[in-house]
Amino acid sequence: MSFIDWKDIFDDIFEAYPDKWSLNQMHRNNVSQLRKLQTKRTMERQAYARFHCPKCSNSWTSAKAQVIFYYPSANQRLGQITSRFYGQQCKKCSRNGNYFVDPEYDTDEIKFILEKLYERIGWNYYGKKRPPKTTNTSDKEIDMKGPHEKSLCEACQLGCCNRALTMKKR
Repeated sequence: MSFIDWKDIFDDIFEAYPDKWSLNQMHRNNVSQLRKLQTKRTMERQAYARFHCPKCSNSWTSAKAQVIFYYPSANQRLGQITSRFYGQQCKKCSRNGNYFVDPEYDTDEIKFILEKLYERIGWNYYGKKRPPKTTNTSDKEIDMKGPHEKSLCEACQLGCCNRALTMKKR
């Protein structure tokens, strides 16, 4: 799904808040924007996504596709959230340069991630209560097994990949 799909789902979820919220995307090479975002709060998520290399048509999946959301700190104006998607290099043609393929998440994964972001914003700015910790086995964190080629992972190369990945079972 494209970033437009992310924005549409975001708008549907966030319209319930009294302030107008918008979702923007940071390009991976925008160093000046990244510096500006360092004063923001963050929420990181790793989730299942597909990758399709446009150079050689290779495709693969990963349970470790990472996205970071930057949202206002307590003393900053509300309304702007910036997303940063971390790509992976194609195993077949990665030796030809430093090109990263962007992750493609399915609709359910996008909704789940954005609902978690919505909850986080509610806790921080609108006085919503955090749900109590549960001991229900369906809510326990589980290790995501499988290979993770750090040399092909953009987040690993930048030192921000959560190597001890855990995700909540849904």
